[in-house]
Amino acid sequence: MTQVIGHPDPSAFSGRLRQRLAELGAAVVSINHNGQCKLIGPYRWEHELIVGSAPFVAAVRSLRKELFDSTGRWMNLWPGLTLVPMHTTATREHAGNHPGTAPVLAALLLGEKVLDSEQFSRVCDARETDLRAAISKFDTDALMSDHESERLAQVIGWMARDAADLGWRLHELHDLSWELAGSYEELSLLYKLSTSMVVDHPPQDFLEQACAEMREVVGLRWLAIQLSTTEPGFEDLSVPVCVDSQSSYDLVGIRKIGLQLIEAMGGRTEPVILDDARVLGIPGLEKFAHSLLVTPLHVDGKPLGLLYGADKIDAGSGFSTVDSKLCASLGSSLSIYLKNVLLYEDMHSMFIGTLHALSTTIDAKDSYTQGHSERVALMSRQLAEAAGLDSHTVQRVYLSGLVHDVGKIGVPEAVLTKPGKLTKEEYDLVKMHPETGARILEGIRQMQDLIPGVLHHHESWDGRGYPFGLAGMDIPLFGRILGLADAFDAMSSDRTYRQAMPMHKVLDEVRRCSGKQFDPELADIFVKLDFTPYLNMIEEHHNLRKSA
Repeated sequence: MTQVIGHPDPSAFSGRLRQRLAELGAAVVSINHNGQCKLIGPYRWEHELIVGSAPFVAAVRSLRKELFDSTGRWMNLWPGLTLVPMHTTATREHAGNHPGTAPVLAALLLGEKVLDSEQFSRVCDARETDLRAAISKFDTDALMSDHESERLAQVIGWMARDAADLGWRLHELHDLSWELAGSYEELSLLYKLSTSMVVDHPPQDFLEQACAEMREVVGLRWLAIQLSTTEPGFEDLSVPVCVDSQSSYDLVGIRKIGLQLIEAMGGRTEPVILDDARVLGIPGLEKFAHSLLVTPLHVDGKPLGLLYGADKIDAGSGFSTVDSKLCASLGSSLSIYLKNVLLYEDMHSMFIGTLHALSTTIDAKDSYTQGHSERVALMSRQLAEAAGLDSHTVQRVYLSGLVHDVGKIGVPEAVLTKPGKLTKEEYDLVKMHPETGARILEGIRQMQDLIPGVLHHHESWDGRGYPFGLAGMDIPLFGRILGLADAFDAMSSDRTYRQAMPMHKVLDEVRRCSGKQFDPELADIFVKLDFTPYLNMIEEHHNLRKSA
């Protein structure tokens, strides 16, 4: 947590004042709630004589309430002896002391009349000191006239009241600084996480970051996120557990604790601080935590899971309202993020389902090409992964494979299903499907990056392909990947005009056409792929065709 200004310190205030009072011939007396008195800082012999005497203590005790309830209001204990309180109960309370127990500081002023007073005679008797001897030791030049004593008492009173007001201001500044520090930590954390709160990126990455950042900011031994097991949208999400780098924990055990905490929290929606985690009655919890901070994650009353952490690293401090507030803010952000993840997953599933339905509809125009688009998408994805593309690009390659033949919707079914060789006019109709597919997709913003695969999957590395006769690296990457997967599936599956080629001959053909029809680097990667998933899909589609 950011360091802020500390509480006002009475000793810091009184240090310079005591020195200045000593230069004026005054001393500072500390008076506790029992009326016991003690000189502080520079003082003279006569101060010690008076303050340590029973008459002085008795006089102070008789005025104890006035001393503790006033600041800067000077009072005469007896002729020639004046006290000016410099710290009230209120200022000491805001300095971190319990009211009524911390001592009050008072300025002690000695005037000319003190030596002639009856009380001073009693002081000498109580101290078993000869009155004349005591008077002779006094520095009479340091004694003040009534007028001087009164004026100085007023000045000290003003200074004390100003100091008290300053103490209040410092206390308010401390509170404000503490609140600002907490707000800064909260805003900084939420801003940092908000920049990573992208629902189409892997949710595990964001949850892991949020967990780690929160654990460090709050200063916990460990912090974990447990998602509800009853929410189907969370089935594939890993549960992050972030621990102090100096500690080791049973992460599986912490996850099990999280599942039990979800039940223990019931329908609560606000953060819960448990100074003693044993009150939950969860078996084995004491091995993981002494104290717990649990923040429910929920949206519209629907529980999504928990954010829960244990034990401050700073053993001398427990959970504070700032910690609770910070966790509540993060919990709200996480809840909204998780809700959006669920919505995104629903939309994404619907999107993928629509593409599958679209590709199935196109493939259904010819029973011999049933499943072709799915197989092309599968092999394109495998090739993209093996080529080292990032997960997002791999997924987009897969989607492009699903819709690569969408343009065939504009090709007459009689042409697509013709058993013999196509005429030039018929082949020209088929060659139009990449451009037709691109035009179908160009109005859909979410599919703009899929178009290169749709438009260019029949281009050839040597420039003899269509529709534009592009060659080499001028062919977009999606087009080069899909073109290889498309040709592979065409050779590996039955068609109306021929039987499927054996796998080893298909791979030999890929090698032979490397650098001619296919990107040589991609062809070299392709022939080393695992074709088991592809063969399983071929068998599945073959069985579906037989049962149709």
